Amino acid sequence: MDKKRKKVARAPLNPGDKRGENNTRRCPLLSPRKETKNVAWIPHDPASPKEEFTELITQNLRSEGFDEISSRIVGVLFIETEEMSLEEISIETGYSLSAVSTAMKSLSQFHIVRRFQKPGSKKAFFFLDKNLVSISAQALRMKYDSVILPSKKMLPDIIEKYEQERLERSRRELEIITHYYRQILKLESIVGDFLDEMENIVHQEE
Repeated sequence: MDKKRKKVARAPLNPGDKRGENNTRRCPLLSPRKETKNVAWIPHDPASPKEEFTELITQNLRSEGFDEISSRIVGVLFIETEEMSLEEISIETGYSLSAVSTAMKSLSQFHIVRRFQKPGSKKAFFFLDKNLVSISAQALRMKYDSVILPSKKMLPDIIEKYEQERLERSRRELEIITHYYRQILKLESIVGDFLDEMENIVHQEE
């Protein structure tokens, strides 16, 4: 006896209805998915290769320890073939004139940016020394001066205070701090030698 198939009336699909989803698992070998979570700053649709390069320089400097505004300024100046005024830098970076002025003073101290005035003008103009070794050396110098040297100076006093205590807990903590101090001394030697080498390369290229 033939069995008649029953027609089941299905309700139309509505937005958010999971019946419309494709749950078929994709084979990673046939259609791998690219993960870019660690490079989220990469522009998906850069307006121009110039802007893409500027963003690359900015993010590289952020990774080396520069703050956001200084990194952005260097990124803008790096691609420019001519000097720029404070007003022009402010427009290109989107930061206020006062914020740019403060950042330029800091960058000028590290000899990354050269400041000068044109004849007959009171405006300050800036030009970036496009030497990657020089910029990297200055970034490393900032870390050397702000982290390694202060730690080297403060740790002996901390160790001496620990040595005056007689507690077992203090003895174990002292071992950790003493080990850290030895690492700082080694790091000072390694980074100091590397900085000297980098600065020698900069002087040779001048």
